Amino acid sequence: MQPRPPIERLRESLADNVSGAWDAEDGRGVTVHGRAGRSPFSGRALLHDTAHVAGFFLLALVASFFLVYWSYTHGLKPPNETIAASGAGSSTAYDRTGNTELYQFTDPLQGVRNPVSLDRMSPFLVAATVATEDPSFFSNPGVNFRGLARAAFENLTPFGPGFFSGSGGSSITQQLARNVYVDPAERSDRSLSRKLKETAIALELKRRYSNRQILEWYLNQVYYGHSAYGAEAASRLYFGKTAQDLTLAEAALLAGLPQAPGEYSPAVAENKDKAKARQLQVLDLMREHAGEIEEIVSVKPEEFDAAKAQPLNYVATQFDVKAPHFVFFVQDQVAKMCAAGLFEPPKDIACDSVVGRGGLKITTTLDLNLQALGERVVEEELAKSEEKSGGHNGSLVAIQPESGQILTYVGSRNYFRDDISGQVDIASSQQSHGSAMKVFTYLTAFEKGWTTSTYVQDEPLQLVSGDPSTQVNNWNSKYLGKITVRKALSESVNTAAVRTVMEVGVDDMRATAHQLGITDLRENNCGPAITLGSCEVKLVDMTYAFSALANNGMMRGRPSSEELPDGFRQLDPVSVLKIQDASGQVIYEYSKPEERKAVEPAYAYMLTDILSKDGAKWSNLTIDRPAAVKTGTSEKFRDGVVMGYTRDLAAGVWVGNADGSPMSPDTFSSANTGPIWKRFMLEAHRMLGAPARQFDRPPDVKPIKCGESTDFVREGQNPSKPGACKPSAGGGSPGPTPNPTPPPAPATPAATPAGPVATPTPEPSATPSSTPSATPENTETPTPEPSPT
Repeated sequence: MQPRPPIERLRESLADNVSGAWDAEDGRGVTVHGRAGRSPFSGRALLHDTAHVAGFFLLALVASFFLVYWSYTHGLKPPNETIAASGAGSSTAYDRTGNTELYQFTDPLQGVRNPVSLDRMSPFLVAATVATEDPSFFSNPGVNFRGLARAAFENLTPFGPGFFSGSGGSSITQQLARNVYVDPAERSDRSLSRKLKETAIALELKRRYSNRQILEWYLNQVYYGHSAYGAEAASRLYFGKTAQDLTLAEAALLAGLPQAPGEYSPAVAENKDKAKARQLQVLDLMREHAGEIEEIVSVKPEEFDAAKAQPLNYVATQFDVKAPHFVFFVQDQVAKMCAAGLFEPPKDIACDSVVGRGGLKITTTLDLNLQALGERVVEEELAKSEEKSGGHNGSLVAIQPESGQILTYVGSRNYFRDDISGQVDIASSQQSHGSAMKVFTYLTAFEKGWTTSTYVQDEPLQLVSGDPSTQVNNWNSKYLGKITVRKALSESVNTAAVRTVMEVGVDDMRATAHQLGITDLRENNCGPAITLGSCEVKLVDMTYAFSALANNGMMRGRPSSEELPDGFRQLDPVSVLKIQDASGQVIYEYSKPEERKAVEPAYAYMLTDILSKDGAKWSNLTIDRPAAVKTGTSEKFRDGVVMGYTRDLAAGVWVGNADGSPMSPDTFSSANTGPIWKRFMLEAHRMLGAPARQFDRPPDVKPIKCGESTDFVREGQNPSKPGACKPSAGGGSPGPTPNPTPPPAPATPAATPAGPVATPTPEPSATPSSTPSATPENTETPTPEPSPT
């Protein structure tokens, strides 16, 4: 007779002959009798049935584990075969001709594609890696259970830092499984399913392959920082030698890097002390686990002491690359383009891995001749000025307005100079642009009916009454009284700009900036000082915005892949012309720019007229053709910026220090940054063979002669504020407004705005006037003597 399952027996026992009564005399309660008079809750019966239930669940758990194990390991290929099937290897970026290689991107698995055998690696490195990463490697089945228990305690109990917030417990084999078999997008996922997959594959790898083979695969793919994947690449990068020739001291240094390459990499000057401290930890671990690594190498105590004292002779960590900041900018852009659906990645590779593993040929927009010019001009002009100015770094971006293509991208003065933090890409990092932000303020004013001759007040201004710390100062602490927008913008008058943005609205000014291409300024926390550069933006975004102004407000480029909120730009600047897969098939091509109106052409032209006729002369930055220019200097002279454009080229230049340290007092942008912008624009136009062209006036912009000056208004739009000129009510010839009454100053806000406001953007005037002017400045402003900006 077949025994019934324990669950069924327990159910029947409870169902049969259940009776009970309350014993009123002794209060012993309910008596339950089962079959044959035996209580189903007697100790022996309960123990017997519980054991069966537990056994059943244990069998189910074991079966589930083997099912999960089988699902992850069935048909598991060796790491080298998996890698070969996962992609076509690294991609390569080229200049705009498609002929000159800029950079071959690093394939994280390149070392396993072309492995170095364990025999050609220093035994010191192998031993140091085992002692540091997985001392039980030779005895564990692929999983470091002690480390796993520690990780479980930290991640799954209330005694750790939080649920799945503690450390990992991965063995060498588990790390190999994660890096080869887990998709890069999932590797940072701390879920149970990812950990089970990694564990199952690690157990299977250790079952199938020798310890030696696993160590060889691991050491050929582990990341050591600075794009060095694998021991051979790291040895050459940091010490200029093969992995086979590493000393004990050098091997210990490398073995300590994978835990936190960004923190310990000695290629960064600031990290060298941390790298040395980490090396000493590794040597101590090797001494502590001498028994576990003795089959690899035997090290005497005095050898450890000698290794600790041995100097580490690093080599310069340079690699073969042209325009380094640009190619890494392109790498990021290609991943975003893929994610936005602008092209399909080959072999279903994840978009964030498509450059490293897709085997792509990426033809960029970079003009190598203009790039070389930009790099040379930045270096030579900074070398002339840095001793006096205290500004040691610079960045330059140039964009072709008609196509939106990035032709020049100098992210820093020298990528490989640690003393200036050369690896920081200034062009795509947030920096203050000082008074260059005023263009968005006055464009917003034009949208609200202001004209180039509208009056605005230049007089002392405190944003919070009675609080000197909120005083808005002009560069020379002098005030001109009632002035026109033309004079206020061209001579970069701070108090006038702040009054203007307070009247037209900070939110509306931010909206104008967003439509023109600025991707920052998302929080409304800048206050009126936003027009003086109190909040930071990117140089590449600013240059793109000015390129749209060169097109009379029409933005040109490709569909945006930046995931921007509504109201922001719809296009991005173009950095990629064509992408081909490993077989040569074109999977993306930029042929014709898309176009969006970022601002009304009339208002863009009105701004351009001021900056090209008055602004360029006041800043002493005129060139051999019509060019609009705006300078900007941030508070305490941390940033010097010049933004400008012609019909054929828009360029932005930044000078300062990447660590945010201020330059010397009175280091104004037109004198310090201006020479870089002016020289580049002059030589770039000659190099492009572009003839001088006037800015086209839109048909709805009407000139109004007013005395010796000319005002511009949009046809059909009546000025919303008094100015030096106004159209005749009867439609006759306009004339000057006789002795106009200046508008009242805007009310003082009740709250202090965010950001510095005391002296945020000092901008000089060569010949400032201390008395108010009732008539507008003539558009033919006399060229001033070179000013200190």
